[in-house]
Amino acid sequence: MGHTGVATWLTSAALGVAFHGFTQLGELDLVVPQALGCLLTLALALFYADIQLFNATKADAAATVAVSAVGFLLSLTASTLIYRVFFHRLRKFPGPLGAKMSKFHSVYLSWNLQYHLEIEKLHKQYGDVVRTGPRELSVARISPLNDLITCRKSPFYSMSDRKMERQGLAFTTDFEDHRKRRRAWDISLTLQQTAKYDAPMQSMISLFLDRLSAPQQVGKPVDATEWISWLSYDIMGVVGYGKDFGNLRSAHEHAAVKGLREAMISFGVLRQVPWLGNFLAHFPGGEGPMGPFAKYCKDLVAEKRRALSAQRQGLESPTDIVTWLIKAFEEKQPYAAHTVAGLDDDSRALVIGGADTSSATMVNILYYLCIHPHVMKTLQSELDAVFADGPASFTYEAVDRVPLVEAIITETLRLQPPVPSGQPRVTPPEGLHIPAGKNEEGDLYIPGDTVVLQPQWLIQRDERYFERAEDFVPERWVPGAPEAKMVKERTAFFPFQVGMYHCVGKQLAIWEMKSVLARIALQFDVGFAPGEDGEAFIKGIKDTWTLTLPPLQLVFSKRKAGKA
Repeated sequence: MGHTGVATWLTSAALGVAFHGFTQLGELDLVVPQALGCLLTLALALFYADIQLFNATKADAAATVAVSAVGFLLSLTASTLIYRVFFHRLRKFPGPLGAKMSKFHSVYLSWNLQYHLEIEKLHKQYGDVVRTGPRELSVARISPLNDLITCRKSPFYSMSDRKMERQGLAFTTDFEDHRKRRRAWDISLTLQQTAKYDAPMQSMISLFLDRLSAPQQVGKPVDATEWISWLSYDIMGVVGYGKDFGNLRSAHEHAAVKGLREAMISFGVLRQVPWLGNFLAHFPGGEGPMGPFAKYCKDLVAEKRRALSAQRQGLESPTDIVTWLIKAFEEKQPYAAHTVAGLDDDSRALVIGGADTSSATMVNILYYLCIHPHVMKTLQSELDAVFADGPASFTYEAVDRVPLVEAIITETLRLQPPVPSGQPRVTPPEGLHIPAGKNEEGDLYIPGDTVVLQPQWLIQRDERYFERAEDFVPERWVPGAPEAKMVKERTAFFPFQVGMYHCVGKQLAIWEMKSVLARIALQFDVGFAPGEDGEAFIKGIKDTWTLTLPPLQLVFSKRKAGKA
């Protein structure tokens, strides 16, 4: 290599180090396409300048660009890795070497889609606080919760679109924008408004029970994962849009729902590197199987806006959640979505957050009741006492007289939180000083600009916070029950999150699950189908950010005793 080649190499290497320094000035996760475009432009400019200014041949100019690119990339990589391992603000936190160097270590751990279990292994090896990425910590203790709920969301939430005006409530990372936007959702999900959704919800549950009661179906094996999914998405369809997905009526999964469920599989891996997901989304077809679902939601919003504009009174008394959001948008309320794209994003989040999580929880409830049939018998006995005239006498208002219903739901959410690995937050520049909580060892300081996750799967199964933490004991949530003492730290139960980011649809989700559970228990005895013991099911649960469940073969038999 001649003097010119050496100079080119050294210059490009210096630029690589300088570029690494530049990346430390802010979050570049979601501008990777633009950064690559700039680098490609510089490479082309260098190629052109070498030919025009130095009379180089095209071959020599290409060689110069190649040498420069290699020098730049090698120095950038070396500078990045050395800094992350030896000089980074998180260097003293324990964790695998691969995690300190790159988030692709988490991609590797996520490949089997059981990241929640991999995180559990890491915490058993390294303790409460584990470095799971170059600037990321997983904290398996409850004491930081109240501080972390005041922190902003990480770039993960902007993976699909970094522009705030195109984001829905669930994905905006701006505090003030979130505060304003939430009002439209809060209005649509008050207790009074949720009660108005009860009739269409109960209608869908009745259709579900009728399908299970059909002569060709009753007493025969049923994939509960599939059927409960049909029900949950149809409920969210009528409550969210005023129109179900048609899953139960056709006994087939709607194409949009199928696309969403398939997309969650790849999302379970790509969520670890949001910049890559954002990069791929810029290509034609980059939405992948999510495309049909996104289009379906977008078309529903457009269809509803057209119908409402022709019949203005529909905006005066909305009967579904999306209409409330459209009402705010059309009236140009300060808490409305900024653009139609933001409204479309809200419509997608409504289904994902409302149906996906409730579906997984209900299937897990049925699994636990089959494993613990005595709990089901107790539940049925208590329900029979309240609904003396049988299933036909069911009303939601009366369910509160059977506290075991909600206790079963709560215990299932404790053992199987819908978002098992945690929801990433970014600490403020000054960091967080967190005193040790009860049964926790040592105070904790988390440096600023650190992504932090609290793995709910692990925390909610921690013996420091719950006695017999791995066991299904719903009675621990029944007020006044002897088992209530088994809850040592109630704040360690947070499947719906807390604070400003707590789940806006929690009330609706509980309403739905209490209704489904009570009505199934009133009408059916439920057990494992022949050849099914639930072992493959529980071991096959996947962490795709939310839970994705394998098939669970159950038999729903008409009650042999009671009021069926």
